[in-house]
Amino acid sequence: MTDYIWANCPSLAVHVTVEMTCVLLLSDIHANLPALEAVLEDAAKRDDLSETWVLGDSIGYGAQPNEVIDLLRSLPSVYIVKGNHEAAALGEISVENFNPTAGAAAIWTQRNLRPDVADYSMSLPLVITQQGVTLCHGTPRNPIWEYMFTPLTADLNLPHFETTGCVLGHTHIPSIFGLNASKEWTVRQATSGEIFDLDFERWYANPGSVGQPRDLDPRASYAILSLGTNEEPPTIAFHRVEYNIERAQNLILDARLPNTLAFRLSVGR
Repeated sequence: MTDYIWANCPSLAVHVTVEMTCVLLLSDIHANLPALEAVLEDAAKRDDLSETWVLGDSIGYGAQPNEVIDLLRSLPSVYIVKGNHEAAALGEISVENFNPTAGAAAIWTQRNLRPDVADYSMSLPLVITQQGVTLCHGTPRNPIWEYMFTPLTADLNLPHFETTGCVLGHTHIPSIFGLNASKEWTVRQATSGEIFDLDFERWYANPGSVGQPRDLDPRASYAILSLGTNEEPPTIAFHRVEYNIERAQNLILDARLPNTLAFRLSVGR
């Protein structure tokens, strides 16, 4: 979308174009390379994406952590934050804080990360501000552990970031939280194809999970955030894409990761 601004000048009008910035939002890939490849192929049908924001938990659970990080690092203008599964795989938090299945996957990931991937993951920040939006995995208040499920949590996090909007992951549920001028929250779980205006005083948006959806839709989830001009609010469009689930499952089983990590991919939970 293009706006036109004509400057007041005694001799000529200056034509200035202001391009809307469109960002690919990815989260909770969880070492699922087939899902990530399908999402990137689908998103590549657009020619207006300027950046990619990755909202943590790129590794953990799945069988291809090195390949996923390699692919993400190859993307132009990519910004990535650290999630709890990166922190666990790097020994920054104890796997005792995980349930047994997640803990077993974290230990497997620790043992199978290449040193350069571990070093890169160690360097990832917990919170980024980019294009006037806050990026984190859990919440701004607790990027590693806290889940954004309720308006109360949304309220409690407002003092912990300064931007109007925040994009995050961790819940594996595509959703938005928006606070209006009357201090009332709008909360929506998003389905494929839905587009929301983020015309709020403060807002949060979650693109859902690329590699392990938990909303009973097994298709990989992602979103496109369009950052508006001064006259128009941002919008977010939610997308789902089919991918080769059987291949992702076989990779998990062949790696001798817990069987449940493979089976859950078929049902999206």
